[in-house]
Amino acid sequence: MEHLGKRNFKIIPNIERSNTSFRFIHASDLHLGCDQYRNNYRSDDFIRAFEEILKLAIHHMVDFILLGGDIFTSLEILPEKLNRIVQILQDFINLTNGTIPLIMIEGNHDIRKFSRGMKVNHGQSWLKFLSNLGLVILLDGNLNEPPEQIYPLYDPKSNRGGKIQIKSAMIYGNRYLSQNPKEHLPKIREAIQQDDGLFHILLQHFGIEGQMVNVPGVKFQDILFLKDRVDYLALGHYHLQFILDDWIFNPGSSEAACSVDFSYKRGIFLVKVLFKERYIKQVHPIQLNNRRYLWKTILFKTEFRNREKLNEYIIQRLKFLLKDLRSNLQPSDCSMPFLFLLLKGKKPLNSYKIDEKCLRTFISESFPVVGVKIFQKFENNLQTIDKFF
Repeated sequence: MEHLGKRNFKIIPNIERSNTSFRFIHASDLHLGCDQYRNNYRSDDFIRAFEEILKLAIHHMVDFILLGGDIFTSLEILPEKLNRIVQILQDFINLTNGTIPLIMIEGNHDIRKFSRGMKVNHGQSWLKFLSNLGLVILLDGNLNEPPEQIYPLYDPKSNRGGKIQIKSAMIYGNRYLSQNPKEHLPKIREAIQQDDGLFHILLQHFGIEGQMVNVPGVKFQDILFLKDRVDYLALGHYHLQFILDDWIFNPGSSEAACSVDFSYKRGIFLVKVLFKERYIKQVHPIQLNNRRYLWKTILFKTEFRNREKLNEYIIQRLKFLLKDLRSNLQPSDCSMPFLFLLLKGKKPLNSYKIDEKCLRTFISESFPVVGVKIFQKFENNLQTIDKFF
């Protein structure tokens, strides 16, 4: 592999006030390397979403791309997938002549402490690997330093820094701090330079309490004091998209990393910033071309006591439920759906319990679906003696 060194991205710093407009894409939670349901086609979907983001960046002629963490799903990734990601980045840099830098931070998935049950050094991550190759710009501040030293200016020679200026945007970033980084926020605010005439973007990986049910996050009122220093709070972590107070922006994941994600509004933000006496931002959500999905239910109205009849019933219902699917699609086409199959009603006798592995194989080979996830939610057939009195 050619070592691309430190020459890839052309960073455009100080510019004249007359040319302060700029565009960028804000995305997050790509979860590259995700081997969802051990399905290789789904694994490719995550990489395909990343490629779509890069194509959109070229199409809209943006000045940079922000990625808010969880770019990789873990430290574990197949070599073939990692090599493909490196090649995609190399091709993107060559195609754009290095004029659209990818600026990112590490999320909790990027810096997991365990890999295959073994504790690993906290400093390891695939983003550091890509940064050392000169393929991405990885930001991180040192909150143990005095405020004026927390965010050193990014140095393309060492591939290190906590902030970077692109045109009139000053971008600050930290790796994942915790589920609730409230204690660090005052120091972060103090470290962001005030009244420098630049548009301040703060790239962080945490959620806002209340946006997702029963998921920890920072209380909205606990971050409001950042607003006088930050023009655009660019978040990652939560997989659903939200905008708060025209100031806090979370694009959601680029693909569905779990079954519930399929129901979320997700995608990226295309942002244009103009200067007319003050900075004005225009934020446009864009939905990516993700894998289609289907939820289907088979209701068992009777308790099957014969395996042959059980299988016949399942096949019959599937043929009816999936009769409208197009049979001419290829698995690489996102229009070929992933199937979530819910089995409910009266539970078959234990001696005739459903073999999920065999059923998944049969469905994948018999119907135009890219994969299947089966949920068994049968009624409890056990009855207490109280029912008869």
